[in-house]
Amino acid sequence: MFTVLVIIHVIVCIFLVAIVLVNVGKGSEVGAVFTGSQAIFGGAGPGTFLNKVTTALAILFFATSLALTYFSAKRAGSSLMEKAPKIEIPAPEAPVPQTPSVPQTPSKGNIPTPPPSE
Repeated sequence: MFTVLVIIHVIVCIFLVAIVLVNVGKGSEVGAVFTGSQAIFGGAGPGTFLNKVTTALAILFFATSLALTYFSAKRAGSSLMEKAPKIEIPAPEAPVPQTPSVPQTPSKGNIPTPPPSE
């Protein structure tokens, strides 16, 4: 089903691009290059016929795009990340605090006395 829908989507895309390129805008002089398509559909008809075909192809394009999105999400079923092996990374060990090599301050009872001044 998914493959058939992809093929239909690609065909609709190609036809949509072709029909938009053949469409002649109102007041467009560049569209004079594509006057051959107007001869096929008659004098006044190509504008409305081409607009209807363009609208139908655009609606079909959006419908197939939505259907492909739905089926691809349903088809996948699960995320790739769920299938990936679980890797446990050990937590970094807490660093052991280094004791500073600063001499300890004297306590109240054993304060050294300054040398006598002369």
